[in-house]
Amino acid sequence: MTAPMPSPKPATNLPAPALAPVLIAQLEAIAARFPPPRVARLHIPADAPGDEPPKDAKFCAIELQDGAFGLSYVLLGDTLDALTGARSGHSGERLAGADPLQLARRLDGGTPVERALALAAINALTDSVWRQVGYQPPPAGNSLGDVQLTGHDHLGMIGFFPPLVHQVQAVGGRLSVLELDEAMVRRQQQRFPQVHITLERSALSACNKVVGTSTMLLNDTLDAMLAAAPQATTFAVIGPSAGLWPDALFARGVTLLGGTRVSDGAAFADAMARGVSWSAASRKFAIDRANWPGWERLLA
Repeated sequence: MTAPMPSPKPATNLPAPALAPVLIAQLEAIAARFPPPRVARLHIPADAPGDEPPKDAKFCAIELQDGAFGLSYVLLGDTLDALTGARSGHSGERLAGADPLQLARRLDGGTPVERALALAAINALTDSVWRQVGYQPPPAGNSLGDVQLTGHDHLGMIGFFPPLVHQVQAVGGRLSVLELDEAMVRRQQQRFPQVHITLERSALSACNKVVGTSTMLLNDTLDAMLAAAPQATTFAVIGPSAGLWPDALFARGVTLLGGTRVSDGAAFADAMARGVSWSAASRKFAIDRANWPGWERLLA
């Protein structure tokens, strides 16, 4: 007999506890069984020659002494400027030897820079334990984190994924894009005048499928976005920053986590230092909530 599929939203109407403390508590419980290695270094993205117009996405990475990596988005606020301004002071080396769990705790109440480093540390800690227990998350089958679209779907996109616009148009589906930055809306409207791009969360209300960037973990908007999409039976959180244990996200209503793991550390570090694509040194994965065993069972 096939087990029933989990409901796309939490079964309770009670407000969920804040996400950051839940993630940190889980990491601390896991660290009691798998003592985390120290930080080896922080990798800061360099500007590639002729990097114009500016890229819509850039990421830093924390590397641990066991070779694990964790990525984090750095284009919120002045995060990238703060990191690149410190590059001349060898900030990557100064972070060497730091306790990644201590860095991860700054996701709760830290500054934008601290939260970016915290998410990178959370992802690196996750990757470290996955390596130790031999867990290989399933490879992603497409750029939407394995979300399948038909012409009957209305896809809500939180954060703009320009390569995915053509995928939606190819199947004849509807597309609504929600951005939180007005300048980004204007820039993308100029590039894609045929796409509905807005600052209004109400655009998600009629969407039956939603794909959002892992930036929601940095600006603490995940719960608000879930609430804004009551019709969504699929709610995917995807992006290089989504390399963490998915339990807390699945409990809130996320149905799929699509992240990125570094597969070749040396090639990745070289590409990051030169400001060129590191996609060949990494691989995308997609974890479906229905098939996730839960962290305790995975570590049993």
